[in-house]
Amino acid sequence: MPLSWFLRLLALCLLLPGLLVLAPGCRRSAVAPGDPVAAVKGLAAALRDNDLVRYSQLSMPPALHKQMEERWHQKLLAAAPPTAAQKKDYAQWMERLTGPDAEAKLYARFDARMKRFEPEIRSQWPLMQATGGIFLNGLIKANDKLGPDEKAHAQAIAQALLAWLKPEMIVDRERARRSISVLTESARDLDLPTLDDTRKLEMLPALEKGGEVLRTFKDVAKIYGLDADASLASVQAKVVEASGDSATMEVSYPLMGKTVHFEMELLRREKRWYPADAVRKAEAELARAVPANGAKS
Repeated sequence: MPLSWFLRLLALCLLLPGLLVLAPGCRRSAVAPGDPVAAVKGLAAALRDNDLVRYSQLSMPPALHKQMEERWHQKLLAAAPPTAAQKKDYAQWMERLTGPDAEAKLYARFDARMKRFEPEIRSQWPLMQATGGIFLNGLIKANDKLGPDEKAHAQAIAQALLAWLKPEMIVDRERARRSISVLTESARDLDLPTLDDTRKLEMLPALEKGGEVLRTFKDVAKIYGLDADASLASVQAKVVEASGDSATMEVSYPLMGKTVHFEMELLRREKRWYPADAVRKAEAELARAVPANGAKS
């Protein structure tokens, strides 16, 4: 279905922050605040700056973050090398994005598919929209790398974006052409030509590369009229309930004419506040043995 390309892009945008907590630009203080409202706004500011290193440092206490860096290194050493099929698949995708005349070839492929499916998209949009909602919600619910707060947030974003998305955006050739140009240029700048290159990245370099990917998603979203940085700059947070070293926050921000609301639990460690999902996932990861020979953790 032609809608699948948009749904995959939306899914990546929805899941990226949660995934990369366990995965350059202006570097501000990476010390988590002692105030819960400031802690939430600090995380939003790190995402606005595409600084996923800082985002991860604001997501867990320094000692825990250091342990996670060490765990990442241990898992790199223990991981099985990629298979020939995995290498081939990665190489094919990178060739499509970075090879000679990549932009022209990708646009020609897009245009051909739109000529075939454009009447279907326009006539069956409500059904496609409903199907897209089921697909994204199912993907979010099934993702075991996201905690409860992250899933609630991702579902709120998915609902707002699907309500905003129109068939005219999907079939718009000029926007597609500009988006393809951004994607191909970014893929070249990422400078990860082989799957082996990606498997060698330690945690902080991987997060830096992730920041470049996040910037790319934002640039593509802007082409379609979605300014993620403006939304992140408008994040509001207030304490709903606080007890001891735990606080429940109500977080909101504007997104495409609507307001996204979700609750977020924070934990206080060493007088500073961190997102509970990130801390608990890191602690659970460290409680498990490092998988050997590429076995799943």
